[in-house]
Amino acid sequence: MLKKDSPRLLTLFVLTGLAVMAFANQSLAGSGKYTTTDYPYWQVGQYNDALSDACQRHLFNQKKIQNLNIGYKGDSGMGVTGIATREWNLVDPMGLAEPNITYHFFNDGYSNCKVYIARLKRRRN
Repeated sequence: MLKKDSPRLLTLFVLTGLAVMAFANQSLAGSGKYTTTDYPYWQVGQYNDALSDACQRHLFNQKKIQNLNIGYKGDSGMGVTGIATREWNLVDPMGLAEPNITYHFFNDGYSNCKVYIARLKRRRN
């Protein structure tokens, strides 16, 4: 015998399940761990205010969020930054990216996105 609230409970259960599946897929989207470190995430490079603003406006972002990433597991500054370059994994409709720079995104896709830049070092022969 079904109770009067059974359809509501079933709907709630299904919606909860879909939300959990969507969250799980989002968290698995960037499973390419490059490395981990005990340093805080803000030491990955130099903070760039203009690129951070563009990121917050969805004008400078990763194609696939955290496709390749660095995990920060120290006592302070815990988090993850996704990695992109001008040639790889970057959406840049305004042409803001420069060559030989790695872009590190903290909270890409959110209104508090921060972008840090690190210059690529030349290889020694």
